[in-house]
Amino acid sequence: MKTNIPQPLFLSVPEAAKLCGVSRNTLYTWVRKGKLSAYQTPGRTNLIRPTDLVSFMQSSGLFVPSALQEMAQRDEANNQPVPSDTAKEGNVGILVVDDDPTSRSVIVRALNDEYQMFQAQTGYEALHLLTLRSEIKLVLLDLRMPGQHGLATLKEIRELRPDIHVVIVTGFADEIPGELLQDGKIARVIEKPVEALSLKEEVAAVAKEAGIRADS
Repeated sequence: MKTNIPQPLFLSVPEAAKLCGVSRNTLYTWVRKGKLSAYQTPGRTNLIRPTDLVSFMQSSGLFVPSALQEMAQRDEANNQPVPSDTAKEGNVGILVVDDDPTSRSVIVRALNDEYQMFQAQTGYEALHLLTLRSEIKLVLLDLRMPGQHGLATLKEIRELRPDIHVVIVTGFADEIPGELLQDGKIARVIEKPVEALSLKEEVAAVAKEAGIRADS
């Protein structure tokens, strides 16, 4: 099981602008118009994945420096999602998003016989995995994580993958606004500490409600 997950690499707007040979304002415009993908922190700082920058530069006919190509290749190699060893290939994917490796381990061990399990320790890494792996249909999301709070990640998940069903797994359920519990954007809230049998039953219930089968 992979618990020491490498952090994805991000470039700031000034760094990306320098690599592209353009001004910061030009690069901000590309991001604002949606031409260049970027993740936004709660403080509204734009962060750009090297692979996204390479793809944009290539499609725009811009010269891609070898250092940037190597950075993108290294980032992709380090952050390839690793399914659980015991999960059957082709099963529905579940993404566990939690900065605590012990919490992730408990959840993965409870579910990996029936589902293809993926792990992320930050909201940014979770969003990146969701762009890569269409088989992920359910996200188990912690709230208090470094870099980006779980509720901010939830909002971005809903925008990126409306088909995803999100279960909040937290010891701070009182931080969830009441309207989010009523509008269907959260499938369930499971409070920590998590007990394996109860978790399996809760996830099975969500999967049934969503029409997701473990072997689909």
